[in-house]
Amino acid sequence: MKLNKKRSVRPHVKAGILFLIVGLLASYAIPKWSLIIPVTAYDAAADRQAVKIMEEELAALRGSSAIAQQDYENALSAYRKTEADIAAAQALKISLDKEITALESEIDKTNELLNVYNTQLTIYEAAVVEKEQEIDERYDVFIQRLRINYEDSFTSYLEIMLSSDSFSDLLYRVDIIASLLEYDKRVLRALDQSRQDLTALKNDYQSLQYSAQQTLQKLSADMPVLEEKRKQNEELIAQLEADFLKLRDDKDASEAQKKKLEDQIAAKQKQVAAAEAEIEKKIKEEEERQRIANYVGGTLGWPVDIQYGTITSGFSNRINPIYGYREYHNGIDIPVPYGSAIYAANAGTVLVAEYHYSYGYYVVIDHGGGISTLYGHNSKLLVSAGDTVTKGQQIAKAGSTGDSTGNHCHFTVRENGAAVNPLNYVNQP
Repeated sequence: MKLNKKRSVRPHVKAGILFLIVGLLASYAIPKWSLIIPVTAYDAAADRQAVKIMEEELAALRGSSAIAQQDYENALSAYRKTEADIAAAQALKISLDKEITALESEIDKTNELLNVYNTQLTIYEAAVVEKEQEIDERYDVFIQRLRINYEDSFTSYLEIMLSSDSFSDLLYRVDIIASLLEYDKRVLRALDQSRQDLTALKNDYQSLQYSAQQTLQKLSADMPVLEEKRKQNEELIAQLEADFLKLRDDKDASEAQKKKLEDQIAAKQKQVAAAEAEIEKKIKEEEERQRIANYVGGTLGWPVDIQYGTITSGFSNRINPIYGYREYHNGIDIPVPYGSAIYAANAGTVLVAEYHYSYGYYVVIDHGGGISTLYGHNSKLLVSAGDTVTKGQQIAKAGSTGDSTGNHCHFTVRENGAAVNPLNYVNQP
């Protein structure tokens, strides 16, 4: 019985030993690293792709906004032009109304003058006729007396001379006869002069009457022309006012569309900014995890050839040259020719080498001790994330990618993730 018991126990022992041996063999067969939980570095590619899509949507919105802005400006220009045209037409209407009123007044005055001239002509014509009759009557008397005197002149003159008391009296009587004859002639001349004066006055008034008639004729001819102008002006104003209402509606609609797109852009910008901020936060966390503990040492070098020492935009507040809003410029802009060499300001490890919608193709280098540098708007990158670089090594070629208005190097220095003035670390050539 004991043998049997021992025999019955052995299979279990063997199984346990076998299980232990297999377990030990298996533990040696599996690599040790596979038993460690890996710590994966943050990969921003997926988040960047999402941001890229948002940036493309933002770019499309900006394109639509630019078109809407142009449409609004065109509508506003047309609206203001029509508004000015209406004002000009209304001013012309006022001028025409005044001109017509003045013309009507001139016509009335001319008619009044014609009435005066016609009355005066009637008076002077009657006076001329009366004066001519008087001249004719006096002339007949004069001729009759002259004829009588001449027919019996010898007797008359002889009687006058013989009846004289003396020679001087004779001369006196002869003077009287001559004076009588001269008086008749003076009276006739005066009557004739009066007739001539009346005739001249009549002619003057006839001339004035003719001029007044000509003026009235011209004024009467001008009146229909002015009336037609006023009619056309009133029709123009009516058309302009109708156009004005339509253009005002167009302006309001385009302004509303512009505002709508601006609101969408603002919302999308906030969305992009939030996504960028989240990415930046994760990158900073990754930078913090991978950061070189101690600064590599030395001063930072100028990021481009020293012949290019001009700074067009410094570390300060400014108006964004593309979008026009006020912003804080977190670095310095150094203009250089396209394709110029961009150098690492100091030795370190490349943390980022990729495309950013604002920075374009950019590089971030960690120099240890919380100091990092950024180089933006490049046309080509010559390093990759994880590369180790030396001070003065070419890391990119200059360009104008991203939000840029010309070829330049945007250079930023960060202390523990916060941008600081690069001129505190580098000397401007």
